[in-house]
Amino acid sequence: MSAAIDQLVKFWQRYENLNLKVAFFLISLQLVHLYWLTADVVIRRITGDSAFALQQSGPLLLFFVAIDYIEIPALIAGLTYYSLSLYKHQKGSAKNALLLAMLAVQAFHIFWLTDEVAYDIFFGDGHSDGAVKIPYYAAWIAILIDYLELPVIADLFYRTFVKHERK
Repeated sequence: MSAAIDQLVKFWQRYENLNLKVAFFLISLQLVHLYWLTADVVIRRITGDSAFALQQSGPLLLFFVAIDYIEIPALIAGLTYYSLSLYKHQKGSAKNALLLAMLAVQAFHIFWLTDEVAYDIFFGDGHSDGAVKIPYYAAWIAILIDYLELPVIADLFYRTFVKHERK
């Protein structure tokens, strides 16, 4: 097992800059998802009116759905990046551990409570087939968990563009 981990770390070190850019690109696509979440779910729940400029059907909506599914490889890329950063004992390991924990909570959230379930709790009639019954506040917690990606996006942006320029 140790030899496999050593080979993975060597591969990561060889392509660290590429891995960083891939992780940043995939995770930054989640800004599109957070736009939908804020405009259609949060604002609608608070004000009663959606600020989402799209109808609930159409080709552009498929784009938002595809971005939501990209979250899984994005989380894998981010978790891998920060895990291997900790494994290498890079500078700022406490920050890397915190960002890794944020992504781990986000990954757990995907299996715990999906956006569809939260949306149904807020706006559904409650009679959906197979509806998951959870407390109302848990839907808000799940939504807040989605925003844990923002510090990760900011950190990866810094590492990709700002820190890279300083070298």
